[in-house]
Amino acid sequence: MIKLTIPGRPISKSNFKLTNIHGQAWMPSKGKHSKYLAYENMIAGYINQQYQGEQIEEDLITVLKLYFPNKKMGDLHNYPKSICDGIEKSGIIKNDKQLKPVLLFNYIDKENPRVEILLYPASKYDVSYTITEK
Repeated sequence: MIKLTIPGRPISKSNFKLTNIHGQAWMPSKGKHSKYLAYENMIAGYINQQYQGEQIEEDLITVLKLYFPNKKMGDLHNYPKSICDGIEKSGIIKNDKQLKPVLLFNYIDKENPRVEILLYPASKYDVSYTITEK
């Protein structure tokens, strides 16, 4: 299992997309909307500081724990894309398609907002879940 921590409030990709006159979405590399690309690069940098192993070629069971400073978190389902893109950009995997399944959890931590990424090789681990009535 590989555990990676990215400090700071998670950033959603959907907040920074722009649309051209033909309705095509794109991500600007300059200006106020370029914050997403900077976040992606920041994720890659922190991962490269924390992981010194070989590039991983197999599928990975991925657990994302998002710690927000408050309850203002927006649509939770928009965050994995930015995080998975940052993981791919770091070079520790070839393609973010390797990250499956992705399990997403959210928490509040006013003092230490962050993203914790847990990667489990699918050849060594299995995932299961149980839903029980309260």
